[in-house]
Amino acid sequence: MGLHQQKQCIFTGLVARPIIDDRDAIEYYVEINNKRHHIILSSYAHQWPIDEEFFKSNKDIFYALLHNDNWFENEESTYITIDDLKELLKSKSFPKNPEEKLESLFLNLITYQKEDGQWITFETGYYDNLLWKLLYFKSVKELNYYVEALANRGLVDAKFNQTKGRPGLLDSYRITIDGLEYYLKITTEGENSNKCFIAMSFKPETKEIRQAIKEAIEETDFDPILIDEQNIESDKTINDEIIANLKKCKFCIADFTFHSNGVYFESGFALGQGKKVIYTCRQDEFSNAHFDIRPLQHIIYDTPDDLKQKLKSKIEAWIK
Repeated sequence: MGLHQQKQCIFTGLVARPIIDDRDAIEYYVEINNKRHHIILSSYAHQWPIDEEFFKSNKDIFYALLHNDNWFENEESTYITIDDLKELLKSKSFPKNPEEKLESLFLNLITYQKEDGQWITFETGYYDNLLWKLLYFKSVKELNYYVEALANRGLVDAKFNQTKGRPGLLDSYRITIDGLEYYLKITTEGENSNKCFIAMSFKPETKEIRQAIKEAIEETDFDPILIDEQNIESDKTINDEIIANLKKCKFCIADFTFHSNGVYFESGFALGQGKKVIYTCRQDEFSNAHFDIRPLQHIIYDTPDDLKQKLKSKIEAWIK
């Protein structure tokens, strides 16, 4: 437990199991969903819930990140500070505005549906004690507010318990036909898509690089999109198809080996759409990169296998 003991996890309130060593720190592990998380904090961290406004205002997010196994990558060596927590929020994906909260909630609600039109009721206590925490809401009242918003949009039918003539907590719900159509829309494009656009040179020499990128994407459960492998409708230009596919993708991988002009355009368009872009380049080609992209963090690789392994690690850490 280092030199300082903490009986409860400051992020979740769960029982903190001390880790004994000689660090001048608070050190413990907490078990969530049968996984043990290792927490190392400064000796002053027990005061964060009282003294640190940043911590207090984001505690619900830290709770959800831990419960959704979206925490620090190297837990056993990460000495968590307030600055580390600020960087964590910058690097992780979670609902940050009302529309994203609606989408996240809707995508969660539809997972309980086993057949179209099914009415769904949560187990006692799950909705009002846990679900709102897992979905990054600040309270069950906020969760209820967003369920009502989904109902008002016609995406769900919802029945609420009545409390003195006013709607109380959610009793049961079902996904409407409009909701099913909405589901198809949000899961085939944008942030909730499982697609990755690959921007790269199509020279014959890149065949092994192409295969390495595709395998890295597929082995991390995403669907690679290469424009020269798409069936382009006769009334569309290649540029139309590129833009349409970029809009549908969750993120983009831009390989600058051989420095195709198209890669600069496609990666720039993806960035302008607010999508994450992973930049890669073969070691012997990086010195020829345009000065605009040299300052950006690249995966520099020597072989296709090297690229594949580094890409898989990056996708797992930054995208998933």
